[in-house]
Amino acid sequence: MSNAAATHLHFFWAGLVKPGQTGGIVPSQRFLIAKMIAPVPETYRGQVIELGAGTGALTLLLAARCPQARILACEINPTLARDHRRNLVGAGLSGRVELFTGSAADLLSELGKGGVEKPDFIISGIPLGNLDREKALALIHTIHQTLGESGMYIQFQHSLLDRKKIRTSFSNLRTVPAFLNFPPAVVYYAHR
Repeated sequence: MSNAAATHLHFFWAGLVKPGQTGGIVPSQRFLIAKMIAPVPETYRGQVIELGAGTGALTLLLAARCPQARILACEINPTLARDHRRNLVGAGLSGRVELFTGSAADLLSELGKGGVEKPDFIISGIPLGNLDREKALALIHTIHQTLGESGMYIQFQHSLLDRKKIRTSFSNLRTVPAFLNFPPAVVYYAHR
């Protein structure tokens, strides 16, 4: 079995076994990823945090589009993180992209301790709808606190149900559909 086939099989299996972590059974497609990374300037040199990085589909395209950006990807599922790491090595990005294997809450807590540059962009594929309301609101609030002064939080979901949750911390919010993704999705652009 090829690495790509194994990666898709691992993602599919993770989506079936741990749907609360994965939120889907197929990785995001290029159309959705393009909408998610579009706000990050190609010449950006700062830090981008990616939460719920899966097997690295978004990470690889972001790194190719923004070669000077420092990317810190976070994936809680150890199997997906292993595939992500292998994909980074295969693309020659293991030195430029850092992968944190653990929860987004733990990563953001570490970043929030101070002395670390605040990111201008936090991109998330975490399925907010699979978290209970309090956990989702806490995560969104922590993202808001972790972002730089004029930072942007980019979140994709497969429904509009979490819009109100995001608005609790981000009043400046825009929603963009990604109908060509399977399944269809929406991307939230939230400014601090």
